[in-house]
Amino acid sequence: MSQPIGLDPKLIPLKGPRQTTLSLRDEQRLRNAAADFESLFIKQMLSSMRKAVPKDENGGLIRESQGEKIFRDMLDSEYANIASRRGSTGMGLGEMMFKQLIQRYQISANGKSSASQADKAVVAAQQGLDKVQGETHAMQAAQFGPKNAGK
Repeated sequence: MSQPIGLDPKLIPLKGPRQTTLSLRDEQRLRNAAADFESLFIKQMLSSMRKAVPKDENGGLIRESQGEKIFRDMLDSEYANIASRRGSTGMGLGEMMFKQLIQRYQISANGKSSASQADKAVVAAQQGLDKVQGETHAMQAAQFGPKNAGK
């Protein structure tokens, strides 16, 4: 039986009627992890959109330097952060993830003290985000690494 990507099998809850509550602090941590994931998703989407735009073989009017590529990557990150935190829910992906995690771990978010299930949900969300960020950094290192520095 396969496990969901990024989740430690020990953190997957047992099925049962147990209902825990999420403290305000843990609720905020979980919301932040979901918003961070939404931001990362938007950044990847923006980067893919930039790559899809055809460029002149000579790089257009002005040849694109390595510094410009890095700047565009940082700019995409900032746009993604702004978009994911705009308004109360950003684009809505983070809020959907938050609700899914609450449902998955059978937690009610009403501000009461948290139990271990709430901690597991926060840890699982952070582990999934860390895994995706690690893969993203590896892809960026391959793209902007030393072999491309002279271009």
